[in-house]
Amino acid sequence: MKSFIVLLIAVMSALAQAPPATVAAANVSITGIVKDKGTGAPMKDFTVSTYVNAVWANGGITMSPTTKQITSTTDEHGRYRLSDLPPNDYRVIAQSPQGGPGVRLTRIVTVAGHDVEGIDFNAIASATVTGKVIDENKDPVPNMFVTLVSKEYYLGSVGYFLKSSGRTDDRGVYKIANAEPGHTYYLMTEMRRPFMSPPHAETPLNPKMRRQVVMRTWYPSSPDRASAAPLTLGPGEKREGMDIEVKKSPSYCIGGTAMTPNGTAEMNVSLELLQPSSGVSGSGGSFFAPTGTVTGSDGQFRFCDLYPGDYRMTVRDKNLNPDSGFAITVVTIGDGDLTDLKFPTSPRVSMEAEVVLDGTPPASPIATKAFVGLTPLRRTQIPGEKSNVRPDIPGTLALEGLLLDDYTVRATVNAPGLYVKDVTYGGRSVRYEPLHVGSAAGGSGLRVTIGQDGATLTAKVADKDGNPMGDSTVIAIPAGTPSEGVLAARLISGQTDQRGIFKSEPLAPGKYYVVATEDSYDMTPESIGKLWQSHPRYREVELTPKGSSQVDLTPTSIR
Repeated sequence: MKSFIVLLIAVMSALAQAPPATVAAANVSITGIVKDKGTGAPMKDFTVSTYVNAVWANGGITMSPTTKQITSTTDEHGRYRLSDLPPNDYRVIAQSPQGGPGVRLTRIVTVAGHDVEGIDFNAIASATVTGKVIDENKDPVPNMFVTLVSKEYYLGSVGYFLKSSGRTDDRGVYKIANAEPGHTYYLMTEMRRPFMSPPHAETPLNPKMRRQVVMRTWYPSSPDRASAAPLTLGPGEKREGMDIEVKKSPSYCIGGTAMTPNGTAEMNVSLELLQPSSGVSGSGGSFFAPTGTVTGSDGQFRFCDLYPGDYRMTVRDKNLNPDSGFAITVVTIGDGDLTDLKFPTSPRVSMEAEVVLDGTPPASPIATKAFVGLTPLRRTQIPGEKSNVRPDIPGTLALEGLLLDDYTVRATVNAPGLYVKDVTYGGRSVRYEPLHVGSAAGGSGLRVTIGQDGATLTAKVADKDGNPMGDSTVIAIPAGTPSEGVLAARLISGQTDQRGIFKSEPLAPGKYYVVATEDSYDMTPESIGKLWQSHPRYREVELTPKGSSQVDLTPTSIR
């Protein structure tokens, strides 16, 4: 017995002197409730999800082969549960059921080895707009598209962008659901032409023998966009009686010949009225199929029943052959037909995407790759258009199959201390403006400059009693921003986690104006205008090269 006691004491002594074993933090869960912000009622059948082994950075998500999505659906009490989450920062997204109120909410949650409770979502019920489309005799006009149009900043300029839409029935009645409350819209109606038309319209050659055509008309009754009445909706509002009286115009035609680099052939020709039109915006994008036709082997076409305005015409091989040519141009109809137009196509082009480091390269190679992507501004990508690449840092890769068209550039890097300093094309910065492929000297490519002295900003947001404010918005605006349009393009924003903490990605060193708010903001001139007027009064923060700055903030109104 004595020998056993001595042995036990020796073992216990050895264990006491050994370093503690490292224990991996257990996977845990995030739970909460989705409820109506106005009434507090639980919201059933919302989808709540997040990603494991994914990185959210530069406004997008980077996945790996081990990435998996964790999803939960709210029950009748609005409750959800996301399980099996290792320690990390997560972006949790709640979305309304298909056909529901059109709500998408996000929370930033930090998981540190224990269950996180009370991550609730307060959903604001979307609004609905209804009315009729009538003609000058007050008769209903069926088969009209009625669309909410948003006036927003994008790439430094103000544009008009298509949002939700509805279609009139045989009584001229329309309904638009899932409209965002608090956002300023304009209401527009138009009669969209068939997706495919005969190549030669049978409309009379004599303009005096043609019937008038219904024009694009803005609420309440104007073909002029500048005369449109703004519309702002409240949470859950059902706005009725939004009747639009359409205007009419003489009918005009566009006729011409589409040609490949080798002569005439069967070609696909499409036509779409601009401003607004299909395309991407800062809040996403909307795309509608333009009217089009397939020509005969002579390449000739004739579109009619058109009214004055700027139209985007696209000409391409009918089979979308990647080796065939394309032509994209804008034609303007005034007070007469356009005839005998020629549309020669151009071959696709390639462009180098070169990533360079600002300053002396580090001693060890950078393992992270950059991302460089071009997104067409007013259309979807087409087969053979390789417009996304991942070059080394530094490194070069080719963007291939591009058209002589307008693109938006997205360049990102996800590594400590690195940030995109600038993107140039032919020596001109295109980081915050559209890139028109072919506008620079021959052989010019994209040059992405990566800064190595990135600094981070940490904001701790609490109320006046010192309680952390989760789900607050932190906005940082670089000092020296010259205009509202540039402010809209350059501002940095993010949400605080449940501890009231926001941490930025690496930023360019310099002075920033920083504010925390519970208010929402968007890219409309009204919203950006308020930020522009008030940003000099926000907290000044100086970010030093490779430094880290922390600021304590109390939420304030930006309205």
